[in-house]
Amino acid sequence: MSTNRETTRDALTTLLTTALVGTGLPAKAVYGYQVGDFGGLSPTVVVSSAGSERSDMTPLGGQVEFRFNIDVFVLYTDGSDWNEDDAEDRLDLIEKTIWDTLQANQRTATWDNIAYSGRSECNSLVMGGVEWRTERISVAATAFA
Repeated sequence: MSTNRETTRDALTTLLTTALVGTGLPAKAVYGYQVGDFGGLSPTVVVSSAGSERSDMTPLGGQVEFRFNIDVFVLYTDGSDWNEDDAEDRLDLIEKTIWDTLQANQRTATWDNIAYSGRSECNSLVMGGVEWRTERISVAATAFA
């Protein structure tokens, strides 16, 4: 199992990209790092590091828990074909898809367990003069050494 946070973040990003991006899927892009400009893409998902907790080695081994934030950004409205109800519906669909993906991949070659770490949090924000609906999902991936 991985005890490298970058490797774990990359694996989570790849997993979410497969589940969320492509024809008929709910997102336009998944980034494995904080992004300053989405280049007009919406919805967008960002996976970023949120800390680590490592236990001391014992005769039975050690444990590491990597925490990540999964931030979902959905354009609130484009004033034309994409409206407020579309943004809310897409935010809900992406959250459900992330949940289903993590449930189906609780144990992989990279982690022994991955799960939500508390409840997600929805907000609205303005970036670059554009309003977005957002959701932050905190997750924890555990690996045993």
